[in-house]
Amino acid sequence: MRNIQTNDLIKYFANSTVQYSDLFVTSLGPYVHDHNRNTAPYFYGLVITLSGSANFSLNGEVYAIQKGVILHAGPNMAIDITVTSEEPWHYTVLHYEMISSPFSVEIGHFKIETGHHHKLDYLVHQLIYFEKIPGDLNKLKCKSLFMQLVEFFVICAKMQTSNNVVDQAITFMTEHYRLPITIAEIAEEVGCDRRRLAYLFDKQTGMSPIQFLTEIRLKQSRELLRTTSIPIKDIAELIGYQDAFYFCRVFKKQYHLTPTNFRKQYLTV
Repeated sequence: MRNIQTNDLIKYFANSTVQYSDLFVTSLGPYVHDHNRNTAPYFYGLVITLSGSANFSLNGEVYAIQKGVILHAGPNMAIDITVTSEEPWHYTVLHYEMISSPFSVEIGHFKIETGHHHKLDYLVHQLIYFEKIPGDLNKLKCKSLFMQLVEFFVICAKMQTSNNVVDQAITFMTEHYRLPITIAEIAEEVGCDRRRLAYLFDKQTGMSPIQFLTEIRLKQSRELLRTTSIPIKDIAELIGYQDAFYFCRVFKKQYHLTPTNFRKQYLTV
């Protein structure tokens, strides 16, 4: 997500006066290029794909969008669209107006991965249905559905951020496992409280961060034991353990073999 942090996004919609305006449904043919126009001058929009896919550029920033993605656009942004699917790109744009906001930050363009969620499909199709029917009661229904949709994509943004934190932590561990890094250092690197990181990590991977880091190190140690004659003490240091005896204990606990016995059985000749 670009231009706004998740917590700012939540505060923005929680404390601002937002009013649903209208929607339209349209399509572009396969591989069509549509450009030289702007978004509505006074309205924000949510671009939601119904079928097909496209590269959608807002002020020069290109987003690959398809079902399971919500693209948020601000007012009067330059548009450049290229359909990337063999079928027509069928989509809807929901317009809303920001009546008032206590925040000076401007909500810009970003996309949120929602996945192929039945709730998104339900809300969008209900909105399209009730938008066609005149009457104040149906206008009220549309406003209610729109706010449910806003709540849905903000929740998805929060989940997306949580997953990104874990992905960043995994990348950091994969790149730095050779160093004697601590979980506190990993948490600081990804900008997350240590306990929060542990919770998110377990939720996404089923392991604690230290268990995951240990698996990375031991997997690499097995490769070195199988394919090299590097002394075990040096292997321990190469994978981030300063204490070779501790490395041997961890290795034996995981594989029920000492590194020496593992090497005897699996070292390639």
